[in-house]
Amino acid sequence: MPTLGMRILSVLLALGLCGAALVAPAQAQEKASVVFSAGPTGGSWTPMAAATADVVRKKFPEVDVQVEPGAALVNMEKIRNDKADLGWSMTTVMADARAGAGSWKGKQTDKPLLVATYYPNVWQLVVPADSDVKQLADLKGKPVALPPRGNTSLAEGWELLLRVHGMKLDDLGTKSYGSLTENVELIKNRQAVAMGWFTTVPASIVLDLGSARKVRLLSVPEDKIAEMKKLNAGFVRHVIPKGAYAAQGVEADVVTIQAPTILIASSKTPADVIYKITKAIVEGRDAFGNVTAAMKGVTAGQMAESFGLPRHPGAERYYREAGLLK
Repeated sequence: MPTLGMRILSVLLALGLCGAALVAPAQAQEKASVVFSAGPTGGSWTPMAAATADVVRKKFPEVDVQVEPGAALVNMEKIRNDKADLGWSMTTVMADARAGAGSWKGKQTDKPLLVATYYPNVWQLVVPADSDVKQLADLKGKPVALPPRGNTSLAEGWELLLRVHGMKLDDLGTKSYGSLTENVELIKNRQAVAMGWFTTVPASIVLDLGSARKVRLLSVPEDKIAEMKKLNAGFVRHVIPKGAYAAQGVEADVVTIQAPTILIASSKTPADVIYKITKAIVEGRDAFGNVTAAMKGVTAGQMAESFGLPRHPGAERYYREAGLLK
């Protein structure tokens, strides 16, 4: 007959097994898979998304970040329709989407929330240095290489800049829509005289084209910058220093606009998952400087900047714990 001690031991063992059975599912539930909608081929957003996924995976192996192609407007649409958990965006796009303004008129959504700010997303309108194009108005009737329809650089860049100059897309000559790399090839082959994108400085497209033909970057006049800010408060005046593209033929500072590149998340993505992602990217941010020079020297405080946009609760929690918010 079992002794009292043996009976107690049996009960404790049984309770331990039950506890283990209860713990296992809880641990399994901690695993998470999130879809990260990145950017178009040839830009900085795709490699930066891959680097972000890698940084998260190394710090939190249980969080699987799956990167897929996208673009700022596409990413916002995916989040609005629950097709993505994370995505790159710009301050201008998120402000419009939450307000139901601009491209988002009639499609207002409160799902996108800020996770972190990465780097300036700078408007760069490039033409061959030997062309007679000195200002935007000179592109009237001329062949132009444009971003794909649905891309932010087309809707928030080309269309708005043309508007403040009293022009529209129809005023341009032959219009070829394509990726950054396709745009570059068109200009190299003299089938287009200009291309313009929001991207990092230095931009791969400018470096690539400038290795084949010397280039000129068109500045945005100060009065037009003021008008752009009236259209969307998310725009910021920016100066590209002359040294950025000296080897490509740019000999002076270029005054232009930028909209900070931000990482956004759906309000439906669990706060604990976004907390881990935020912690991983802020504390592992040095790795991003290996992908784009624009991220070198970026501080934790700069990544916590919100530009007045609402943060995801998970990101908010991390920034408060890290002492980055007052």
